[in-house]
Amino acid sequence: MVVTAVLAAVVTIAALVVVRELRPENSSVPGVEAAIPAGAPTSNALECGDGPCAVVATQTVGGDSVALMADAAGGNGRLRAGAVVLQTTVTELGAKLSADSLTCVQASTSACIVDAPLNGGRIAQLFIDRADGWRSVDKPYFSAAGAVALGNVSGSDAPEITVVDSSPVVARVYALDGSVVGCTKKYSYASQLRGWPNIRLQASDLRACS
Repeated sequence: MVVTAVLAAVVTIAALVVVRELRPENSSVPGVEAAIPAGAPTSNALECGDGPCAVVATQTVGGDSVALMADAAGGNGRLRAGAVVLQTTVTELGAKLSADSLTCVQASTSACIVDAPLNGGRIAQLFIDRADGWRSVDKPYFSAAGAVALGNVSGSDAPEITVVDSSPVVARVYALDGSVVGCTKKYSYASQLRGWPNIRLQASDLRACS
């Protein structure tokens, strides 16, 4: 009986040693939590500033649902495109978002702009759907005349950004990479631009920028 008891104790001690060797170093972290990659969201709810985000506007681009979100005052904006969430730099500059602040165009390279009034004009941030997901273009576009548009002007396979200057009145068209596609002639009034205030320029409206 004494020999049996001794053998049982030895087996128990050996089993405890094996369990201790197999246990993760931080045994206080449950296995499920340990499997969550660093930086992963812990909740489906997004925060805009000090409170939850409210959806300001939505559009569908290809297979992605694009939602523009902000706080109750239209600040602290976020753009959610598919699984990607990006911050709106225009709200960091003081612009306030509204229901007409989101415009998207589906093309071979799709894009969206988030624009809002600022300092008597209008400021816009460009978002582009790249092969690896949606990305933000950091440099904003500002129109002193209060008009920024996203649409196909030159007839290429991607949309362009149209920005209207006020002194003199001229519309400049930019490709998604920021290069200048062309400009309209100079006008006395913004209302002389095609489609104003919903600008609808055509390739025939463009010439070299002076």
